[in-house]
Amino acid sequence: MRIKIIAPFKGATSSGLYGKPSTENPSGEIMIGTEIDVEKEPTDWVGRYEVVSGSTEGKEPVLNDSAYKVESKGGGYSVITKDGEPVTKGLRKDDLEGFDTLSEEDRAAFVELHKKDA
Repeated sequence: MRIKIIAPFKGATSSGLYGKPSTENPSGEIMIGTEIDVEKEPTDWVGRYEVVSGSTEGKEPVLNDSAYKVESKGGGYSVITKDGEPVTKGLRKDDLEGFDTLSEEDRAAFVELHKKDA
């Protein structure tokens, strides 16, 4: 698996991780942005790295099994469909921000607020 060292907080440009000094790296610092190949996730570095690539072995895929889907209708508008049928009026991208993270119950409430005219 390959990981990338990230900043401890947004905007930080220094303060990498420190490990054992070596002849190649006398300070032992692993700079922000450095990518490293590791055998397993270094969980003691939580919040200080992101996985760039790696094995999916033993992981469950995340499936979007919601009945609601967002479909583009062109001209900058999209609609929400349920089981393939449009259930909302045309909505702009900003209106739909975060829709995919809502629970099924909250999606239904959102659709009710934005239902298409009969």
